[in-house]
Formats: sequence, structure tokens, C-alpha cells
Amino acid sequence: MKLPQRQKLLLGAATLVFMAHLVVAGVATPSLRLTLLGDAFPCVLLILAILAARENFRSLPGILSVFWKIFAGGLAFLLLSQVYWVYYDWLRQYSAPSPIVGDSLFLLANVFFLSALALRPHSASARRDLRTRSLDFALLSLWWLSLYAYISLPWQVVLHEFAHYNPSYYLIAFAQHLVIIAALATLALRKAATWRTFYVQLMLAFILIAGGNLLLSVAIDRGWYYAGSYYDTPFLLAIYLFTAIACIGPSLQPIEDETPNRELAQSIWTARFAMLGTLSLPLIALAGLLERNVPSGVANFRLRFVFGAMFALGVLVYAKLSLLTRQLVRFVQLTRDSIANLETVQQQVAHSEKLVALGRLASGATHEISNPLTAILGYSELLSDVPSLSQEDRKNALLIQEQVRSAQGAVSSLRNTLYKNAPAEKVTIEKTPVS
Repeated sequence: MKLPQRQKLLLGAATLVFMAHLVVAGVATPSLRLTLLGDAFPCVLLILAILAARENFRSLPGILSVFWKIFAGGLAFLLLSQVYWVYYDWLRQYSAPSPIVGDSLFLLANVFFLSALALRPHSASARRDLRTRSLDFALLSLWWLSLYAYISLPWQVVLHEFAHYNPSYYLIAFAQHLVIIAALATLALRKAATWRTFYVQLMLAFILIAGGNLLLSVAIDRGWYYAGSYYDTPFLLAIYLFTAIACIGPSLQPIEDETPNRELAQSIWTARFAMLGTLSLPLIALAGLLERNVPSGVANFRLRFVFGAMFALGVLVYAKLSLLTRQLVRFVQLTRDSIANLETVQQQVAHSEKLVALGRLASGATHEISNPLTAILGYSELLSDVPSLSQEDRKNALLIQEQVRSAQGAVSSLRNTLYKNAPAEKVTIEKTPVS
């Protein structure tokens, strides 16, 4: 497969950066300079991946453009997360900075990736109803951040216990990656050829990220990790794969889904997951209240946060219901217009059928009338030729012939009107545009 020139250059640059990481990780010793350099490698790779994705959403049409925009948004949040880690490691010389900002951006990036996959870019009809899907995306984003804030955040904000915070954060990130991997596996099994290859490569990238995060968690807990080491290699390889995957974007084309109403079923399931996430927060709060050996500060923080998150989610649910109500009103109006158009069409069809029946009746009548008129004309002509006929009777016979010919002319005129080659009447059905 021939790559576009710009994306070929970006992939070459990403290859050089990744090779540089391997060399630096093999020869350098732990130091602040290595830490900052190790934090810089993923930033550079992510910039290259974003530029490669940008080439796709600038050139590709329809749902593919939307998919690559959302995917690039996920890469951008990953980049912001990595930029924060550069700042974080620099701050560690002077203070004890908080990892919350970087971790929140990382989790939010995964939500972008999930939303991009939920679009089902392989389907040609997947661009419908994006406004409702955007609200589902907002609901899912807030739910994941709420889950992170409920499980992990209080250990860092209230108690500053990194030993409790770090494992819980990596658990949430791992759960996100498992969901993404499961979604990619499902899409790969259902599709063939180019799209299957695309989804399998994406799945491999997220397997590397999930496995790399688990490796980082273990290494950090045991004091082995330092930035710029080979512990960063799985994550950097995943970002490199993102660049390579973006380079094959121009070869992807959406296809028509053979399953009827697949997009409707997909949107329904997406909405159900979003609503289940919203309804799960009270259950999570109840489970937290029943949990033992939890410090009171952590429990109070969780309870207050759940109330705030439920309010925010309620606002989003209200906005979605308002949008769905407006759509329902519009669909009802469209249905009424369609019924009115259908009634008009039915009336026109009934009128046309009546005209056809009348035409058939008139055609039969002209045929039945013509035969007797021909006979009357013939007999009147024979009568007028009789030599013994008086002058007055001959005059009456001629009058009969004149009247018969006049009647035949009227019948011929009616027949010509019925059978002349005129264009058929077209029934115009008014179409109401659907926005």
C-alpha cells in the first residue's frame, strides 16, 4: 500500500524518535536529564501521531473525518497528560506536586477513543444523530471521571496517601483499556479485509498501553521505575502504532451495513450504557457507605462528590431529554405532513381511477352507438334511392342521413379525445425535508 508523502515523512520521523528512545534507555543512567528526556519522547511521538491523524480528517469525507477528529482529540489529551508529566517531574525538585491533572487527562483521552469507536466509522450511515451521541459522550466522560474521583481522588486530596491512590488509579485505567480492547475485538470479528486489519492494529496498540500501565504500576510500587527507561517502551510503541495506523487511514472507506436498522440499535445501546452509568452512581455511593475501614474524611469526600456528580449528570440527562423531545415534535410534524400528502395522493389516485373508468365507459358507448348509426345511414341511403318514393319522403330520408352523419361526427370527436396521444397526468407528491 502506497502511503501519502506527508504521512510517510511523519512515520519516518516517528521511527527515528522511537529508535532514539531505545538507544537512550540502553545507555543512559538515571538522572533528572534522562527523566525530562524520557518524558519528552512520548510528547514528540504524540505530536507526530496527531499530525498524521490531521491529514486524514482534512482529506477524508463524511464519518471518517468525524472519527479522525475525535481520535485526534484523544491523542491531544494524551499529549496534554504527557506535557503535564514533564512539568510534574521538573516540579519534584522543589516540591511534592499532585499527579491528579495528568491522570485525569489520561483517563479523559481514553473516553475520546471509546467515543470514536462508538461512531462505527466502517458504516456509511453512521453519521446520523451526532448531536444525541455528543451528549452520550459527555455523560460517559463525566461518569469515568466521577469513577476516578470517587475511587482514587480522596486518597490523594484528603489523605495524600500515594500508596492507596496509585493502585486504584491504575485499576480504573486498566478497566478503561479492557473496555476499549473488547470493543475493538468485537468490531474486528464482525468486519473483514481492510477494516479488520485496522481494528486489530488498534487493539494491539491498546493492549500495549494496558500492559505497559500494569508494568509501570508494579515498577513504581517496587521502586524500580524511572522515566526514560525500557519501562516506557510499551507505551511509546503504542503511540508509534497510532502514527502507523493513521497512515493507512486514506485506504479506509465506509461500507453499507447489511444488517437493517443497525445504526438505530447502536444508538439505543450507546444511550443505555450512558444511562446505566448515570444510575450506577447512587449504587456506588451506597457500596462506599457500607465499606468498612474507610477513613471518615474519605467517606465524606466521596459522598459530597457523588451528590455533585449526580447533579451534573442530571443536567446532561435533562439536556438530552430536551433534545429528544424537540426531535420527537419534529418527527410528529413530519408524520402529520406525510399523512396529509398521502391523503392528497389518494384523492388524486381515486380521481384518476374515476376518469379511467369513465373513459372505458365512453369508449364502449361510442362503439355501441356507431354500429346502429351506420345501419341507419345505410338504410336511409337505400330508402332515398327508391324511384317510387315521393319528393317529401326523399327529403326526409336526406334529413335522416344528415342527422346520422352529425351524430357520427360527435362520436368520432369523442373517440379521438379518448385515444389521442396526450402525456399521462403526473401525480406530484410533496416531500418534506428532514433535517
